[in-house]
Amino acid sequence: MFRRRALRRRLAAGGAPSVSDDQLRGLARALDAGPAGAACVPDASPALRLAAARVFRYPDLGDLAELRRLPHCCDHRCCNPYHYSRLCEPETPPPPYSRIAMDDVKHKEQDEKTEDARRTDHERLATGSLATDGEERQSWESEWCRLAYWELTQRVGRQLGVRVRAVDVFAGAGGSCGQGRHGLCVDDLGDRGTQVEQVRKTRAKIGLGVTLSLEADGVWLYNRSQEPVFVSSPALDAAAAKALLVWRVAPGHCLCVFDPGAPPPALSLPHVGPVDNTSVRISFAKGWGPKYSRRDVTACPCWLEVLLAPAS
Repeated sequence: MFRRRALRRRLAAGGAPSVSDDQLRGLARALDAGPAGAACVPDASPALRLAAARVFRYPDLGDLAELRRLPHCCDHRCCNPYHYSRLCEPETPPPPYSRIAMDDVKHKEQDEKTEDARRTDHERLATGSLATDGEERQSWESEWCRLAYWELTQRVGRQLGVRVRAVDVFAGAGGSCGQGRHGLCVDDLGDRGTQVEQVRKTRAKIGLGVTLSLEADGVWLYNRSQEPVFVSSPALDAAAAKALLVWRVAPGHCLCVFDPGAPPPALSLPHVGPVDNTSVRISFAKGWGPKYSRRDVTACPCWLEVLLAPAS
């Protein structure tokens, strides 16, 4: 009873109207379960949904329009705060470290042995992918994307073709992070890189990881872990004629990383060459770029390449 009274007071302080005992019990169960196993708390008013998200997830939240429901949420009036993700708007200029100015590349790396060595690894030639490793397949059938997991420069496991609308990439299959999850558990792929301390530490931070979802308005990335993820996608760089960007997506935030209905045009950047416009790269917990110690994504301990199906 004290728990319900305390919840009622906190929700009222967050601007919620009167809340029924059934909704309070459902919300208490959801908060106890946390983000890994929380169920829907249905039929809530907009004011209650806003108050719950503000009190338990996003204290500075201004409006429900800043939130997006996770793909596994089954009720559009759900007030479970763990069933929402906050929008990360790409219109906001990224921190200075994440802008990859191509003028920095120019001629200062001409003494490298190969042209590929001069490329920052946000870029990928249109002729192929780092992820193929000899398993390039011509037919996509009903797949809308394929996933390849990397640790530093080493591929771990095989590509995973994705046909379902939403897929999880996570760690800890034997714990709460893996309960009810469907997709790619990196712990099931082997331990090729775990003898490296930075890989072992970063893999331990993946937790609930990310959810990739093909939705009506594009491909969405939901960061469900407790650490930021860093994303590079040509679709996010439409306005950047001389730069490619790496976006930081904070825990509990989401970002549209690609719109199959409006794919970015073919792009060739100075000093770089053609850029594959159907590839998205995601690094768990560790960023990369010229202001980081990691210049390329291949220097990140744990990262994911998302190969999107070409337009038909």
